[in-house]
Amino acid sequence: MENWTDSYLLGIGEIDKQHQGFFELWENECRNADLNDYEKLKSIIDKLENYILEHFKTEEDLLRKSGYADIESHISQHGFFIQKVSEMKLELNYKNTLLFEKLTMFIKKWFLSHIMQADRKYRDDVIKYLSENSQ
Repeated sequence: MENWTDSYLLGIGEIDKQHQGFFELWENECRNADLNDYEKLKSIIDKLENYILEHFKTEEDLLRKSGYADIESHISQHGFFIQKVSEMKLELNYKNTLLFEKLTMFIKKWFLSHIMQADRKYRDDVIKYLSENSQ
């Protein structure tokens, strides 16, 4: 993946922190990964999956609270990501030698396009909700 840039920030503290944490987890875990160590690859996929599930929960909760109109479409994108990661976990069982490359490309494309496009769509609604409900 390319380096993190502030262009990925949405201006929503908790979400930005999670996005950056996901990016750093990916960067730190994958940079020096041994592609023949399937236990390590499984561990990486499990960590990414757990992290993203927690992030999706946080994000979807904010979307509900803010009344974001296109929430179902956004949640279905999350479902697509979860499904793909599950498929890749299955591929680990077959020791697919191209899995790491496939996983890297998928996450890079999905992460960048999801933040830069889908998440930008809800940004204003969530920021408005948070500003009206801050204590």
